Amino acid sequence: MQTRYSQRVLVDCSVMFAGENVVGEGRILDLSLPGCLLESSKNMTAGEYIQLRLFLPDRATPLNVALAAVRWVDGCKLGVEFIRTSHEEQRRLAQFVKQQSGRGQSPRWSDSVVLIGASDS
Repeated sequence: MQTRYSQRVLVDCSVMFAGENVVGEGRILDLSLPGCLLESSKNMTAGEYIQLRLFLPDRATPLNVALAAVRWVDGCKLGVEFIRTSHEEQRRLAQFVKQQSGRGQSPRWSDSVVLIGASDS
């Protein structure tokens, strides 16, 4: 098994994508600097190139990926590698991943934990 060279964080955000043979939308399930795990009902194959607009939970403006490649497909899940983004978008993505990784791998869970009997002091 190949080890990852970049931190991957769990997310749940909308994405719109378009390629030569496909236009669609889906969900991003996890995200890293070089790519993401995308879930969509659209049929795609490994080797396709697409453009992405990620609607990250921390921003009103979508993050644009000018060129990405579908690296693998398993049913409705796709492994996508980001190939070309602007410097500003790379900076935004790096900042988002860093913020999310500081919260742990499941920020939705840790943000909702309530300790019974804990005091504010």
